[in-house]
Amino acid sequence: MGIFDKLGGGKDVKLTPKSALALGAMTVIGIDGSIEDDEISMLRRIVRGDGNAFDQAFRTYKERAIPECVDLVCKSMTDQKQKLVFITNLLDIAMADGVLAGAEKDLMAKYIEKLEVPEKAVEEIVEFIANKNDFSIFESR
Repeated sequence: MGIFDKLGGGKDVKLTPKSALALGAMTVIGIDGSIEDDEISMLRRIVRGDGNAFDQAFRTYKERAIPECVDLVCKSMTDQKQKLVFITNLLDIAMADGVLAGAEKDLMAKYIEKLEVPEKAVEEIVEFIANKNDFSIFESR
């Protein structure tokens, strides 16, 4: 917590795993500076109708800087399978355009490092998502 958080009465946040998933997705989507309406709809689908999880994640996203959000998310992920599903969802969001580069790539590297997701698992996830998003094979030749 920063000095201004203390002065402003900032409080510790304890996220549920579902709100942590939503917050992580928000950080990936919002790393470019904005979250569009269609992205909000996608974020709501991630929490499977759990409005409380979405609201908690959104409030936290608006009140905190990305590095602090990353820390909060990673503290909330307790199970290895949970971590893999989390990373898979975030990579799918980040690679939707077929590319993982720039700020998205750096952010994903932070999540992967902090969650201690094995490199081999990440490689398999990235390969699967790259194949899933390769629509060039459907183009006329």
